[in-house]
Amino acid sequence: MSRKGRQGCITYNDLDEKTIQNNTLIINTTPLGMYPDAGSLPDIPYRYLSKQHLLYDLIYNPSVTSFLSEGEKHGAAVMNGLQMLKNQAEESWKIWNSGILE
Repeated sequence: MSRKGRQGCITYNDLDEKTIQNNTLIINTTPLGMYPDAGSLPDIPYRYLSKQHLLYDLIYNPSVTSFLSEGEKHGAAVMNGLQMLKNQAEESWKIWNSGILE
């Protein structure tokens, strides 16, 4: 999905109850929620979220973004991007110390 929309892509405005209910994993890959505008969040219909949903935000600072907070209010499980950052660091460390780059 794209906030701006491209041909063949849906936008936030296209999201309805059925779409949200049929897609229980929702990932924020945008910078919405980061400093200096930590209060911003993707414009999705949060009212359709349930305990069946997992909201994943690639942002890890703040640890609970407005996106995640709104998901929690509607019973969704939430996760921030800190573990992803740690996993990337560990894999990078392995690459840099494996001798592959020599």
